[in-house]
Amino acid sequence: MYQIDNSTAAATVPASTSEGTPGFFTDGNPATGVAATIMPAEFMNMVMMEIINVLTAAGITPSKSDFTQLLTAIKSVNRQGVTLTDTGSANAYAAANAPALTVLPATGYSQRVNIAHANTGASTYASDGLAAKPVYGLGLQPLQGGELPVGVAVLMYLVQAGVNGGNGAWIIIESLGGASQIAPATKSQHAVTLGQLQNWGSQMFSANGTFNVPAGITMVYVTLCGSGGGGAAYFDVSSAGGGGGGGASGLRVPVAVTPLTAITVTVGVAGTGGQSAGAAGVAGGASSFGALLSAPGGAGGTAAGIGGSGGSGSGSIVAGGIGQAYNPSASSAEQGGSGGGSAFGSGGFGGMRGGTVAPTSGGGFGGGGGGGCRAVGAPGSKGFVLVEWNQQ
Repeated sequence: MYQIDNSTAAATVPASTSEGTPGFFTDGNPATGVAATIMPAEFMNMVMMEIINVLTAAGITPSKSDFTQLLTAIKSVNRQGVTLTDTGSANAYAAANAPALTVLPATGYSQRVNIAHANTGASTYASDGLAAKPVYGLGLQPLQGGELPVGVAVLMYLVQAGVNGGNGAWIIIESLGGASQIAPATKSQHAVTLGQLQNWGSQMFSANGTFNVPAGITMVYVTLCGSGGGGAAYFDVSSAGGGGGGGASGLRVPVAVTPLTAITVTVGVAGTGGQSAGAAGVAGGASSFGALLSAPGGAGGTAAGIGGSGGSGSGSIVAGGIGQAYNPSASSAEQGGSGGGSAFGSGGFGGMRGGTVAPTSGGGFGGGGGGGCRAVGAPGSKGFVLVEWNQQ
């Protein structure tokens, strides 16, 4: 595109004529007496300068031989965008376009604004003196503060049911240096909100207690373990005590609850070892979350050298390990039965060699105690209950 430059061209733009009635070109028709439209210089100047001004805005030097300049200029100008100046105040933003909008735009219309005042809470934006509309984040919720710092932000106008009652709102698409508002996560790869993290919690019970369900929580995840049974005592020379059984366990079992209710939590007490000749170990206590979930404890070992059974399992509850029977090897190496393990603890070792090596207690949580060999039995380890929750 190039501006007319022949010898008959005027050096300055001729004065414009008065506006007439808008119409359309015609070739005319001599047979009917319709004259062809005259192409005045004024019209050609308007077309030429409209194109030249687009090239100038794009920084392109007009050329007589390049017939793609207008297309290139339009692409360039489109990439440049316009950054409007914020003329409002904190939380009440405003800016003006040139030319100004006369009505609120359609959904999807965006404006880039150089924010002059950081927001401290809920905010509005008014373009070209039109009605102020609330500014929301990507979570389609009102701002809370810190989302619009001083700097450039891109706002998109949105009219959608459920957003400001369907009456339109400006949505922050970008805000350099601003806090980002997102929708609450519902899938494993979603970003979580601070509110979701703050509504996550856990409570560990190592003794009996009460769990008070937080407001808004309808599901908790319970991990629990019954306690281990104690190992049996044995003082004769021909046998040894059996090991205690391990407690049953459950891992993050989902349990439906009612908000703001209280649930009794019972933690199984460890079974004690047999303390006198021929005394069996004491069974471990069950750990439970109200009447909603229970993990039985392991049985105590017997003086007859038989190991105690593990806490029974069903559904989401896994049974504990069985205590071992005594090892009737040579009298110098005979051994009491080892305790059964749980998902959270190992069983204790049985005593050996005529009482010279004492049995050991159950390890971790829910481990059965070892049986004595001419000695008292060892206790199992106690149970626990862990409650976790996360408000979506």
